[in-house]
Amino acid sequence: MQVYRCDELAYVTPPGRTLSEKLEEMGLDANDLAARMGYTPKAVNDILQGYCRITPEVAFSLEVITEIPASFWLRRQIAYDEYLAREYVKASLDNQPLWRKSFPEELGVRDWVRRGKNEADDKSGLSLLKFFAVASPQAWDSYYKDARLKVAFRISLADVKDPYAMSAWIRRGEILSDQDPMEKLGQPAVRKNLKAALPEIIAFAAANKVRPKSKKRITYWTPEAEVVDDCIAGLQALCRKIGIRVLFVQNFKSSPVHGMYRWYKDVPLIQLHDRFEKRATMWFTFFHELAHVLYHGKKGICLQNIEITHNFPEKEDEANCFAQKCMVDAGFEV
Repeated sequence: MQVYRCDELAYVTPPGRTLSEKLEEMGLDANDLAARMGYTPKAVNDILQGYCRITPEVAFSLEVITEIPASFWLRRQIAYDEYLAREYVKASLDNQPLWRKSFPEELGVRDWVRRGKNEADDKSGLSLLKFFAVASPQAWDSYYKDARLKVAFRISLADVKDPYAMSAWIRRGEILSDQDPMEKLGQPAVRKNLKAALPEIIAFAAANKVRPKSKKRITYWTPEAEVVDDCIAGLQALCRKIGIRVLFVQNFKSSPVHGMYRWYKDVPLIQLHDRFEKRATMWFTFFHELAHVLYHGKKGICLQNIEITHNFPEKEDEANCFAQKCMVDAGFEV
């Protein structure tokens, strides 16, 4: 007698095909099985053809009749359901090629999007969905352009010039944050720590006014690891001690964002791009975002160097004034 193991079978076929093979081995036909199960012949034929799912009740009946465990039939059904769902998503992505092509080409060169198990997953856009952690292009639209992001952070990327590049930059910051958990201190404690540490941060800026010369010209294609220097690493460590996460993330030519402030999973996040040609510009952007941490609420995303109608001008003016004062205190010409 053949021993049936679920992990040895091809999951792209309906479990009814395996059942048909077992019936042939037992010398039974669909009518025999229907009589033994107490089902109509049509119901059994639907199971054999894959038109009807194998439920726990059906699986148990098959175990009694075929002596193949119910768990085997249920796993076969789940595997086939997963296959159908995956193929459905791929087909829907094939019907929306413009969505995949809307994202900047640099995204394919950087290691941001994980490679799929096969080339078909990458070409279909499935790897892109996994990067954004959304189930479909429609879900991406809903989150980044329509409702979810606007409800959570009072912002919609439908208002920016290139929402596709902007969303990738924001999502990259989320992924890097998730890879390096931080202690959640709460807004009052963070603000207290920041006020106490501000002189030290300004002194650090004063000691790091000039960007080190690089042997290579830094472009939008330069890997992130080649851009990090002692100043960037030192600033990240300094802010981490007071409960603020600072990230330097490659931006895109089509979306030249300088910086962003937000609270992500109860930790204040200052996200800057890492292509600043002048260190003074980097420091001004940093102090600008730092002001949002110090003075403004948790519910909001503030983007710098991106035209967007949802940025509150009074908050931006306050952040600019704070940044200018810090720059002067650090010895920069403003």
